[in-house]
Amino acid sequence: MEDLALIVHDAERPFIIKGIMTVKGAKKAYEAGASAIVVSNHGGRVLDQTPATAEVLEEIVEWNEGRMKIFVDGGIRTGIDVFKALAMGADAVLIARPFVQAVYGGQAEGVRLYIEKLAAELKDTMAMCGATDIKSISRKMIRR
Repeated sequence: MEDLALIVHDAERPFIIKGIMTVKGAKKAYEAGASAIVVSNHGGRVLDQTPATAEVLEEIVEWNEGRMKIFVDGGIRTGIDVFKALAMGADAVLIARPFVQAVYGGQAEGVRLYIEKLAAELKDTMAMCGATDIKSISRKMIRR
């Protein structure tokens, strides 16, 4: 813990710690001086008994009370997934695998099409749930 706090301090930049899956981990990141965390696991390919990030996100958000920014990744594939993560309290989402697939399958055009699809899905979901902008997305817009 002391080593991590030293690294965060010496970085002299906002520091984001990835791989947080518990409130205990979030507390440690906060105590070390992190300005943000990424709720993220290692994926089913590595640890198939690890909970999904969606299963732990709300508990971490509830503890956080605005102390740090909370980003989430893992299983985010669609605009609906983005909406759900934001509604559960994430400040932002991180997406990787679909972009890799888009590049591999369609290069720059594939990425452009994926971004358009993601944006359209998010916009449609927001409209259906009554969210006028990203900041108006809230927990009451999704079911448990």
